[in-house]
Amino acid sequence: MTLKLFHKLFLLVAVTALIAALAMATTMAWNLNRGFGDYLEARDAEILESYTQLVSQKLGERGGLAALESGTVSLLGVQEELISEGFIAEGAPDFRPGARFPGGPRPRFPRGRLDQPPPPPPAGAGIPVSRAPRILIFDKNDVQIAGPPPPPEGGPQMAERAIIVDGERVGTTKIIPHAPAPGGVATRFLRNQYISAALLVGGLMIFAALAAWGFARAGTRRLAGMETATKEIANGNFAVRTNAAGADEISSMGQNINQMAESLARADEARRGWLAEIGHELRTPLTVLSGELEALKDGIRPLDQKAVSSLLEETDRLGDLIEDLHFMAVSDLTDAPHRFASDDAVRLVHDVTERFRPLLTKAGLELEVDLGDDSTLAVVWDSKRIEQLLGNLLTNALRYTDTPGTVQVRLRNQKDRVILSVEDSAPGVPDYALPRLFEPLFRVDEARDRSSGGSGLGLAVCKAIVEAHGGRISANISGLGGLSIELNLPQERHQP
Repeated sequence: MTLKLFHKLFLLVAVTALIAALAMATTMAWNLNRGFGDYLEARDAEILESYTQLVSQKLGERGGLAALESGTVSLLGVQEELISEGFIAEGAPDFRPGARFPGGPRPRFPRGRLDQPPPPPPAGAGIPVSRAPRILIFDKNDVQIAGPPPPPEGGPQMAERAIIVDGERVGTTKIIPHAPAPGGVATRFLRNQYISAALLVGGLMIFAALAAWGFARAGTRRLAGMETATKEIANGNFAVRTNAAGADEISSMGQNINQMAESLARADEARRGWLAEIGHELRTPLTVLSGELEALKDGIRPLDQKAVSSLLEETDRLGDLIEDLHFMAVSDLTDAPHRFASDDAVRLVHDVTERFRPLLTKAGLELEVDLGDDSTLAVVWDSKRIEQLLGNLLTNALRYTDTPGTVQVRLRNQKDRVILSVEDSAPGVPDYALPRLFEPLFRVDEARDRSSGGSGLGLAVCKAIVEAHGGRISANISGLGGLSIELNLPQERHQP
């Protein structure tokens, strides 16, 4: 079973919160149990300390060390006296001096000699067990004389205090650690605390589950919208948009999806325009050819040299258009084939311009060529493609420049770059059209229309050739009143 992103986010947040809550509850329970045990130990130590001080005080009041040594007073007798006065019992009042006795002020005891201590227990009767079930009394020889049996060896450690009379130890008191009774106050206290911790963990789990559900739902709702949008885009609906409000990563992804949809919409529109333009461009020479052939067939036009030249001209135009379309298609899909070799840029530009000079002169255009100060300029180019590029630029100038007019060609060397520019005189190109001149099949209808014989692919082919050489091409307003095309080419570009 494959979990969806919603379930993964929900489980991640919920399980993390559950682990944190359980860890907190476990730590609380451990600290509570340990702290409560420390509290009981401290309470037992306080009880034992108070009791031991009270025994020492009573012994001092009854004659002190001399009375103990003479036998007129004993530890067991003092304990029985405290028991009879209500000081030693489970739940007895505070032994500390100044503590209040239950039911009224602490009773005052007569000073002086106590009655004879009780007789020792009968043989075999064992150590007398007082009504203080956890306090043990030992004499100065560490022999137990009263109290319950001590815990077995290895059992809980007992707190102990020395009974000091007149600066000497006359005995020891010990207390058995408190073990909470199953129904006692301590047990009920711990149980209530554990129940509270369990309820807290349960509440946190419920809250964490609700928070995890809300977080997962909020996160996946936006992603679900983006998933729907991407499916629509994949199916060709480029008009769909996602909700990209916000500044987080999901919003950024939504903005990228919207930008992708806009780019695809523009590309689809351009593709449709391409198809329409290509169909129109191919139909024009074919229509001319078909019309002329029909005229020849019907005998309307004689089959002479002029007719053959006209047919050949239209055929060449159609061939050039197909060649340009093929070059652009190859350039878009892969790198168009180029053959880079060493050559001389000065000679290359000179040969092309001289080949076009008679055509320009015949059209009433003056050609000015400035090859710079260098007699030679070594480059590594595809000479055939550069000749095609420069020929396209001069052909555009020949087609679109008004007569009389001027065409200028300049060549400059700047470090390892070659700057080649072609400028012509009026008519010019509107500013808004300059960035689009290198788009395939784009024309400026005001001055450069289809009637001039162009296919609208010349500058697009130029751009593809320049980029294949690692250079840049730009269009600007010419100082002569027409268009200026500037090429910035690296001096050496080897075939990869």
